[in-house]
Amino acid sequence: QIGGQVNGYMNQMLQLYSRYFSNWTIKDGARVVVFSNRDDFREYSRDSAGITHQGLTGYCHLMTDEDGNRFYELVTFEDERLWQVLAHEGFHQFIGYELGLEIPVWLNEGMAQYFENCSVKYGRLVPGGLDKMKLAVAQQLIQHKRALTVADLLAMDRPTFYANSDVTYPMSWALVYYLMMRDGTYYMNNSFRHYLQDLKFNHDSATSFRKRFGRDSAQWQTDFYNYILHLRPPSEN
Repeated sequence: QIGGQVNGYMNQMLQLYSRYFSNWTIKDGARVVVFSNRDDFREYSRDSAGITHQGLTGYCHLMTDEDGNRFYELVTFEDERLWQVLAHEGFHQFIGYELGLEIPVWLNEGMAQYFENCSVKYGRLVPGGLDKMKLAVAQQLIQHKRALTVADLLAMDRPTFYANSDVTYPMSWALVYYLMMRDGTYYMNNSFRHYLQDLKFNHDSATSFRKRFGRDSAQWQTDFYNYILHLRPPSEN
């Protein structure tokens, strides 16, 4: 039963990613592994991928079969965040096909967090819901002057990013949310989507960022922080 549910959900997420990027080409299939408990998941993660991080809830990595074929494997376990984790890791797979493996880490993780918060509207998945916890952490980091600057995120390498995940994850989510939502325009026409298209055609990430969002860094920083600080999560009925 869970296998069928996961398969259906991942196909819906694929439609969502494809619609955003206007990329309807047929993608290679991925292996999705969902364990019934955390202990078996952690054992598999250690043996299969060498991942031992205590807080790990899921991951996506490239595998090679006995015939030398490369494919993505998404691995997680059943708990209350199963669907968010699957959406997050599924995005990593999709963006690997869309933009390649050299995508900036802040963008990869920030967009994966954006797409993991989906709601259903008129029978369709809609991404970009505000996560109360992520928003609260990002706001606290800004208020306590512990937040990363835009320049910090753009320049950060993968080891540094993952070694400081308590700060980098909420701030990368905040920056992506700001870039995708700040001007209120339809996503097909906004500057952020043009920036992603630049990356698809191998334009330099930092150069393209300045081109698409051409303000001085001080103004950017002020606008970014103020936007996040003034966000309010939807009230619960």
